[in-house]
Amino acid sequence: MAVQRLVVMGAGGHAREVLDVLESLADGSPRARTTVFAEPGSTTAAATALVRERGYQVADALPEDATHYLPAVGDPALRRRFVTLAEGRGLRPVQAVSPLSTVPDALRDVPGLVVFPRAHLSTNVALGHHCHLNTGCQVSHDGELGARVTLSPGVLLAGGVVVEDDASLGVGAVVLPGRRIGRGAVVGGGAVVVHDVAPGTTVAGNPARLLGPA
Repeated sequence: MAVQRLVVMGAGGHAREVLDVLESLADGSPRARTTVFAEPGSTTAAATALVRERGYQVADALPEDATHYLPAVGDPALRRRFVTLAEGRGLRPVQAVSPLSTVPDALRDVPGLVVFPRAHLSTNVALGHHCHLNTGCQVSHDGELGARVTLSPGVLLAGGVVVEDDASLGVGAVVLPGRRIGRGAVVGGGAVVVHDVAPGTTVAGNPARLLGPA
C-alpha cells in the first residue's frame, strides 16, 4: 500500500511502541511521511515531548494532507473514537505488524491491525478491525477477536476463545479453552478466566471473579 502521509493517532507510551514497529517495517525512516496526532487532553506534555525527540512532527489536529491513519492507543473506547474521526475525513487504515511476530498470511489484510514483537497467532484465527496484540501474546487455534480488542503483554488465549468487540485483557491474563469474553469487558492483569465473562463487566483474580461493571 502506497502511503503518502500517515497520521499515527496517539502520543503516549503505547504510541511510541507502535512507532517502533512502523520503523522496523520501513525502508529508511518513516518520519518524513508520518505525523503524530496528540489530541488535546488525551496525553501529557512529557509524553508528547518524547515523541518529538524521536524526530516526529506532533499536531493537535489531523493534518490536511493526511491520506492514511493508524490509531495508537491502548484504550478500545478511545481507539473507536479515533477510527470514527479518521474515517470521517476519508482516511484509510494501515497495519503495523512486527516482523518478529507470527501472523498467518490470511490476517495480513485486517485494517488497523497492530501486532508487537513475539506475539503468536495460531491456525484458523479470526481478527476484527483495529485489534492490538501486545508483546508476547498468544492466540491459539480457532480463536476469534472482535473489533478494537486489546491484548496486553503476555496474554494467553487457549484454543477456541472468543473475545468480543472493545474488550481489553490485562498483562498476563489467561483464558481457558472455549471461553467467551463479552463486548466491552475488562479482564484484569494476571487473571485466569475459567468461565465466560459477561459483556461490560470487569473480572480479576485466579480464578477470575466479577468485580463490577467495566
